Parts: sequence; structure tokens; C-alpha cells
Amino acid sequence: VPYPDVGVEPRQWNALPSRSDIESLHHAARQAYGTGAPIVAIGGAQAAIQLLPNLVSRGRARILAPTYNEYAGVLSAAGWDVDEVSELAALAGADIAVVVNPNNPDGQRHDRGELLALLPRVGRLVIDESFADAVPGISLAAEAGRAGLLILRSFGKFYGLAGLRLGFAVGSEPDIAALAAMAGPWPVSG
Repeated sequence: VPYPDVGVEPRQWNALPSRSDIESLHHAARQAYGTGAPIVAIGGAQAAIQLLPNLVSRGRARILAPTYNEYAGVLSAAGWDVDEVSELAALAGADIAVVVNPNNPDGQRHDRGELLALLPRVGRLVIDESFADAVPGISLAAEAGRAGLLILRSFGKFYGLAGLRLGFAVGSEPDIAALAAMAGPWPVSG
């Protein structure tokens, strides 16, 4: 069943979003994800994954696997040294460490405290929470202002709107500013 027409203004179909529109979207996302941290709307979590190799200088990436395979592919293609590991502790020492929580495809969940304990042991901890809407207590979005912690969220999966390419990155001011600059002035549709 398609979503009902809720009175979308005609300009939203044929104009780029204004700065005010984007800020309103960011405000709504902060409320939905329970965070006050810097946030940027982006064309789905996959768009953020594509930008990830350029967030910091090329180095060593470790990915908790098995998981969504785009991380390894994107980072490898950008010249990163990529290792897939099977335990959280093995992520230590990575310049970028990636954990999908809850995991895709097996749904494995990781303890918030254990994930936060990794922060001083990695350069950047990327937590992909694309499926966290189904288990909101698992989210680290409220902690995302911490240096080195980057949370990726997907809008479409939970709401059944995969064709609406919308996601968010939540993190420290420098990381979000860098991602916003890479994404450009209109990272999502109006």
C-alpha cells in the first residue's frame, strides 16, 4: 500500500531544499535519534559509506565480519588496507574500525559499553545503525559527539521507503563538517 498523500507542498517536488529545510530535517533527525550531536543528511547510509575513505588519511581499516560487504569494497578501492575480523577486540589499532549494529545479515547485536570501550583503541569507530530503528536501545547516537565516533543511520529501511535515499551521519563537529562538505550543498532532495 503506498503512503498516503499528506499534502506535500508543490515546491518540495520541484525545488532544491533551502538551508532552512535542511536544518529542519536535521532537527527532526536529532529528535528521532535522541542526540544533540552534529548531524548531516545524506543520500542514504550508502552515500556516507562512499565518502568514508576520504574522511581521514588512508590507512588500515578493520571491519567486524561477516557483514554488509560495501565497506570492504569501498575502502579497498580507495587504497585502504582492509582486514575483516571476527571479534570486537581485533578492531583495535585500526585507523577506521567498522561495526554494523545490529549486524546485517545475521542480526548480531553488540553491547554499547563494549563498543564505546573501543574508542581510545581506534582512530575512528564507525557504527552503522541502519537497522537500529527496530531495536532503539542499541543506538549510540546519544554519544556521537565524542571525537572518533561516527554513527550512520538509514531512514528508508525501517519505514519501507528504500527508494527515498535518505540517511544521516552523526558525529563530532569536524567529521560532520567534512562529510557535509564532501556531500555538497544539496545532499538530499527537497
